[in-house]
Amino acid sequence: MTSPESRPMAELLSLYKVPQISHGSQHPQFSDHFRFPSFLRTVSSSAHQPWVLAKLLRYFNWTWVGLVGSDNDNFEWLDQLLQKQIGAVGGCVAFSKKISTLDNSISSTANSIVATRTATVIICDCYHFHFRLLAEALQENSVTGRTWVFSTSFAYNPSVLSPRAQELLNNSLQLAIRSGRMPGFEDFLLALRLAAYPGNSLMRKLWEELQGCRWSGVGTSTQSASKEAQNCTGLENVTAAHLTAFKLSDLTATYQAYLAAKALLVAYQNLMSCSPGEGPFLGSTCANIQDARPWQVLHYTQKVHFTTKAHEEIFFTQDREVLATFDIRNIRVLQDQKGQRAIVGNFDFRAPPGKELLISDGAIIWAGGLLKAPSSICNEKCSVGTRKSALDGRPKCCYKCLPCPSGEISTSPDSAACQKCPKDWWPNVGRSQCIPKTLDFLSYHEPLGAVLAVCTALLFLLALAILGIFIWHHQTPIVRANNHQLSYLLLSSLAFCFLCPFLFIGHPGPLTCAVRQAAFGVTFTVCVSTVLAKTIVVVAAFHATRPDAWIKKWAGPVLPSTIPIACSLVQATLCIFWLIGWPPQPVNSTEPGSTVTVKCDEGSLELFHAMLGYLGLLGLVSLLVAFPARRLPDTFNEAKHITLSMLVCSCVWVSFIPAHTSAQGKDTVAVEVFTILASGAGLMSCLFFPKCYIILLHPEKNTKEQMFGRHRLK
Repeated sequence: MTSPESRPMAELLSLYKVPQISHGSQHPQFSDHFRFPSFLRTVSSSAHQPWVLAKLLRYFNWTWVGLVGSDNDNFEWLDQLLQKQIGAVGGCVAFSKKISTLDNSISSTANSIVATRTATVIICDCYHFHFRLLAEALQENSVTGRTWVFSTSFAYNPSVLSPRAQELLNNSLQLAIRSGRMPGFEDFLLALRLAAYPGNSLMRKLWEELQGCRWSGVGTSTQSASKEAQNCTGLENVTAAHLTAFKLSDLTATYQAYLAAKALLVAYQNLMSCSPGEGPFLGSTCANIQDARPWQVLHYTQKVHFTTKAHEEIFFTQDREVLATFDIRNIRVLQDQKGQRAIVGNFDFRAPPGKELLISDGAIIWAGGLLKAPSSICNEKCSVGTRKSALDGRPKCCYKCLPCPSGEISTSPDSAACQKCPKDWWPNVGRSQCIPKTLDFLSYHEPLGAVLAVCTALLFLLALAILGIFIWHHQTPIVRANNHQLSYLLLSSLAFCFLCPFLFIGHPGPLTCAVRQAAFGVTFTVCVSTVLAKTIVVVAAFHATRPDAWIKKWAGPVLPSTIPIACSLVQATLCIFWLIGWPPQPVNSTEPGSTVTVKCDEGSLELFHAMLGYLGLLGLVSLLVAFPARRLPDTFNEAKHITLSMLVCSCVWVSFIPAHTSAQGKDTVAVEVFTILASGAGLMSCLFFPKCYIILLHPEKNTKEQMFGRHRLK
């Protein structure tokens, strides 16, 4: 019985708790135990079909489908649940249409199918006569290339479908409840004799179909019995060849009816086999076999559990239905308009989770003879490196594809969102994977770094060479003329200052970042403070020649050593405080790009600027002290050289500020290295090159007479 037929009977029998086992009612309403407490069924509720169909759509990656059904209560349930289940697996319903013969819904449904060309898969939960009318409407619009997926409600019968409908459903899929073998049924059919059913018109028609004969008399012959056929006698035998007309492997409804009868029989057998004192009722009593109450029979019916000849366990679940196994069939229409359905998969609720659906893809023949499943999507999938972007007013399955933003990738098609690359990684050209960023720093292996390293080494060696020359000629007047101890100190500090760029070149590490600015600050402070001491010594020595000069007491041996030590201690204290409190650390730049600039964070910009400001202050004081003394007699002409060296250093450091601000990446480090080398080279060239020129090339001028200008008196 179907659902409409079962409902009034179920409501009546439920009043008296009389068990009712249906073999065809699939409506979900019968799962309401309070409304239908005595209703059971050997078919599963149609509420399970949306889940099965959604799994099937997910398997073939069909995300954009149409839904068509006959106008009945069952389709309303299916429509609601199926749209929910399809949405749960990431799909969308392009349209949902009801078919009825009472209005223009057939043409409206056909127009929707024509308009939605991208929805090439259509789920149909309709009766065969509704589908026949729809097929004719679609044929008038020349609609082809659609794949139909039928629910269990569709009964495929080639004899009642038109050639157009046959052509339309060719190579489609159908969900069908699996049938099984019924023991003794074949023997029963083979033993059929018409004499056992005298006067039964249905048996007479069946006999004409099986035997190909006709009954004599008017109105007894069927359309299939030709005029040339022999008269039926009723004594013909039914052979195994005749059984093919029954399609025993496809008697789903008959098999469910067999299970219903078998379940009721087992229930009565269990009721009759109850042992006194071991019954399931109050006081462990059994039911009275002669006068069993309906509710007692219902109890045993709900508890039945048996195994069929096909080793299939049959029992009623908590929803009072038998767990079904759905076969997935591929409908194939032959040239003679006779169809066949090949089983290409199944869905078994008893299987472990995730393994319920089994499909043999190679066994499916798709429309147009395709060997793979057709595509049914709203738009083409987004490629790798892009992401989906929703369209206003459209379902989620319809979207546009946008490239991933800078620094992000998508590794799979149809990605909902792009993923950010790790901190030191960057997308490749296609934005499909993250690749390590190229580390960018001033390296010894690149031309700029190599040139600066060579210049640094040469200036260091030059400073040592000049120091060696001064030590070798320490007794000469030109070396002794202006405190040779300060000259030694200045050359030594310049040599160490020329080593500082090696801390700036190469991959920055925690140690090099921490000490490089401080090392340069302290060593260059020694240089500048030594120049300041030499300047003060020159000025003090000139003014000390006057008898009444107050500066005589400052021209002693204490002054030269006090100034560098005091000034350097101030800078060293500042740098130690800087390194302890806010030490510089190596960091990687976070700017977008395929390269990572490895640089040193200064830790505290205030202390960094204080260190540079202190150097600038010492240089300014040296310049202010030396500039008025530039016009002293030639005997003390080192003031001119000091003034020139301070001017060179001032120009270098003034140029450093805009250059350092505008430079980026490793160019910033190159500017710092160049500034260190230029300022150190300026000091060394202005102060010591003239003296080395005299010492090495004109030793005749390196005499006391030349130094004190006595050669002019001769």
